[in-house]
Amino acid sequence: MTTKEVPIPEAAKAAGMTTLVFEDDFDSMDTIDIDATHQPGYKWYPDAYGHRLTRDYIYQKDSYIHIGGPQPSSYGLATYSNPLDAGFTVTCGCYMEARIRAGMPTGKYGGIPAFWTFKLADFKGERGWSEGGELDVVELFITKNKDGKDQKYFCGTLHHHYRQWTEDGKQERAYVSNLVNNCGYRDQFPFVDDDWHTYAALWQKGHMAWYLDGQLMHSARYSPDALPEYYYRDDPTPLPRVHEVYPHVTKPERIGSHSIFDTDEGVVLLTSRETYPMDVDWVRIWR
Repeated sequence: MTTKEVPIPEAAKAAGMTTLVFEDDFDSMDTIDIDATHQPGYKWYPDAYGHRLTRDYIYQKDSYIHIGGPQPSSYGLATYSNPLDAGFTVTCGCYMEARIRAGMPTGKYGGIPAFWTFKLADFKGERGWSEGGELDVVELFITKNKDGKDQKYFCGTLHHHYRQWTEDGKQERAYVSNLVNNCGYRDQFPFVDDDWHTYAALWQKGHMAWYLDGQLMHSARYSPDALPEYYYRDDPTPLPRVHEVYPHVTKPERIGSHSIFDTDEGVVLLTSRETYPMDVDWVRIWR
């Protein structure tokens, strides 16, 4: 842990989360197990998602790391090592933030880069991806805007993944999700630059809020007996509930499924893609 003074974000301070429990300023690569030794003492391990991140796709420069390159699929860093069965995890009652720069991608559209958490049981393969929970502090999307032009968007998302089976026994994959990109995100959160930005999420029991450069972007409330209600910025009027967007999630066993987040540990990840690189200045987590 660094000894330098780090300012407490206003939203974290207001929530009483003033203890810095995780920090990496990426002043060197020494905190990254880039050779996949899976030994203790590292903050990041290179098997975050899909393919293993190697030295060909990450470098450190001017106190930040760059993740990117022509490696196929997705790759990145995680705060937990499955072979070691140890690492840093987050739980309900924290404020997570990172300073990231990500330009327009070259080629493929879609999500990533992302700063996010994945539930530990799912990360370890004990429950399976499609039964798990995912919190995206930020995922940057590139797609067409309403004028048909390429546009990058901020997306802060609370997912609960689940399996749904068809009557003929074939498995479908669907999402019980509370996420901006279901309802109007194209008009709400466009990006106009490729500069550095600070992305954060405040995680409290039954409540998640997302911030961009300290500004509240949207928030979600959820409970064991209800599907989420969510809001844009400081507008107190709830947006449509998830079941109004996806009627098939009204099955009783799906009601309240987002509360999985409040009882599970989560692995913190930084993930990129071959055509969508990212620079990361620092990551900080407060409790």
